[in-house]
Amino acid sequence: MKLLKPEIFQGKHKNKNYFEGWYFKLSDERGGAILAVIPGVSFGENEGDKHAFIQVLDESNRISHYIRYDISSFCYSQTDFSISIGSSSFGRNGICLDIDEGGVRIRGSLEFKNIVPFPKTIYNPGIMGPFSFIPFMECCHGVVNISSRIEGSLRVGDKEIDFTDGRGYIEKDWGKSFPEWWIWVHSDRFEREDVQFMFSVAKIPWLGMHFTGFLSFLRVGGTLYRFATYTGAKIKLLEYSGGNLKIVVRDRKYTLTISGRYDESRILKAPSQGRMLRDIRESISSDVHVSLKENKGKIIFEGMGRNAGMEIERS
Repeated sequence: MKLLKPEIFQGKHKNKNYFEGWYFKLSDERGGAILAVIPGVSFGENEGDKHAFIQVLDESNRISHYIRYDISSFCYSQTDFSISIGSSSFGRNGICLDIDEGGVRIRGSLEFKNIVPFPKTIYNPGIMGPFSFIPFMECCHGVVNISSRIEGSLRVGDKEIDFTDGRGYIEKDWGKSFPEWWIWVHSDRFEREDVQFMFSVAKIPWLGMHFTGFLSFLRVGGTLYRFATYTGAKIKLLEYSGGNLKIVVRDRKYTLTISGRYDESRILKAPSQGRMLRDIRESISSDVHVSLKENKGKIIFEGMGRNAGMEIERS
């Protein structure tokens, strides 16, 4: 059942107004080289709109690329997370890139080790919890690998980048369109190596109306703390001004506080009715301070995350 495997391709029976994309965030051992690689498919209203794509956000060279492929170049497994576009392949356990299009040249293979998958059960198959079973969501979200260690290297242009002992993260989105507005933050580069964090909030269409929904996790050591609309957690503060972001989330037991500084960003393409026409901006070099406290006062974690991915798209 595909719902129980959100990481695999969900769009087998879709032929228009649909997108699906996987987001791989990769950083080397010291955090000096950072890449976001996004393979996906885009189905618009017309047959000519259909195509596959690979987006690359290259922080080292401060540039982003959108490489378009014929839809026939997209292949996928019906049972496992394994896709390919052109000569490049992607999965939970690694990627192999062979891109030489439009002046973009990236080649090499990365293997993911010590993988920490997002936990799931039959009734809670992913980060969306019970919302996973609602068939008409405008956009669905999944977290594939919370964390992994990387082995291997990539040649980007004329530069060889060794990612061995670096860090990897995988998530994905699928549906018709990205929300009207959203905020997304992720970091796995804290002083403690066993800490990973993600937060996302958006305007969610619902039966002709809308509501503000959010998802978040903080993993500290072997413990995963989850905060979401469906867990009963509430956003008590959400402020963004002058590049500074402040969020406070609280449930019956914990308070999660997020303070971020939005750094220089690059342009990515985002879907609207399946077509990758919307320009958005993403930073993968921001900073985010995260603290988790028991409501009785005990501090569980507090630290600064570097190389944070951050998107702040407001209507």
